[in-house]
Amino acid sequence: MNQLKRLLGSMTAAMTISLVASAAFAQGGLVAQPGQLPAAARAALSHDIEVFRAAHPELFQAVLDVKGVRPEVYKGFQNPLPNAAPELRALGPAGLLPMLSALAFDAPRTALTEKERNALTAGMLEAVGMLRDPRSAAVLHIALEGGSRDPVVRRAAAEAVGRLCGDAELALLIKHTASGDELAEASIHGLGQCKRMEGAKQLAALLAAAPDDATAEVVAAALGVAGSSWAWQAMGPSAEATGLAVREIAARALVDAFPRRGGAARARIGKSMLLVEHPLLPALIEKARASAQPDVQVAFTTLQKQLAR
Repeated sequence: MNQLKRLLGSMTAAMTISLVASAAFAQGGLVAQPGQLPAAARAALSHDIEVFRAAHPELFQAVLDVKGVRPEVYKGFQNPLPNAAPELRALGPAGLLPMLSALAFDAPRTALTEKERNALTAGMLEAVGMLRDPRSAAVLHIALEGGSRDPVVRRAAAEAVGRLCGDAELALLIKHTASGDELAEASIHGLGQCKRMEGAKQLAALLAAAPDDATAEVVAAALGVAGSSWAWQAMGPSAEATGLAVREIAARALVDAFPRRGGAARARIGKSMLLVEHPLLPALIEKARASAQPDVQVAFTTLQKQLAR
């Protein structure tokens, strides 16, 4: 009889936890509904979230209490716009599961304007992306393709996908860089965060085929991020070989595009070359300069001087 009572008690407790979790998750998150997640990912993530919530409820509360989206706070900023990213990044790895919970299961219930909600969403996506945790993959995929019309949210989602950048993330971003895709610009920025040769090759191809200077400017900026010498150096010696290969792809694409673009696009291409700073870049520039039109030769000469500093 005692064993039966204990069994019934355990079943009741389990059902209670399940009902509490179901109630909490019924509302849906900032970028997804739980049912949008693949079943296995949803089960694993909801389990991890509830275990972590039981041990660290204060972190879930911290995600709900972000001050940067409150008008009485952000209106005092130098740039008086809602901004949640600094607070959320400051939570570090401990903030991952509370943020994934808010993004995909139980969005904060605080009354927010659309601008404030978008700032909160973008801040969470940025902070989650910086952590590069594989558990975030399913949520980030939905965030990118979830239909947000806000360009800041789209870009934050794409860059978070790019920072994770496994095979599935790479394929997702490349798919959405197709001409006419409404997620193309965000996905180009996402590829900039993906430190892989395949991503750099896609950006190089996009720059070569860019239909206008505005598109070229966006792609050149992404190549500068993908090939940033500083970023690759920060990744340590193990990334050196891949970094050199990615930086060479970026350098060649940027030098080729420089004479064909003007105005802001050419300026952006030049800035990206300075970021990439590949050892072959001086020789590539000199070769291109020798056959360029006089005005482009002058621009190339200016770049050479900047590189030599």
